[in-house]
Amino acid sequence: PCVTVVVKLEIDGGKGTALREVEGGYEKVAFSLPAVIGANRHLNTPRYRSLKGIMQAKKKTIEVLPATLAAPKLVVEKLTPPPAKKEGKIFKNGAADAAEVARLLRDEAKVI
Repeated sequence: PCVTVVVKLEIDGGKGTALREVEGGYEKVAFSLPAVIGANRHLNTPRYRSLKGIMQAKKKTIEVLPATLAAPKLVVEKLTPPPAKKEGKIFKNGAADAAEVARLLRDEAKVI
């Protein structure tokens, strides 16, 4: 499941409850996990870094791990281009072509 515009989130075991902002109010949604959550800016108040934390972060080493990619789960079997569109008709005489436009709409397009 996918829940968007979430302002409050609660997770309990394999289930979750979200309060989402909708037009004119809020909506409470229950969902099963795993789920994709789209957070609203009101979901969390960001914590600002302290000077002590910044200095400690500068001293830490970053361990680089090799990325192992699993085999793709999606296989493209066939790819076809969309069908070509019919050539359009341009009428330059304005009201003088109205009868011709009506005839084409009735006989060819079958819309009137």
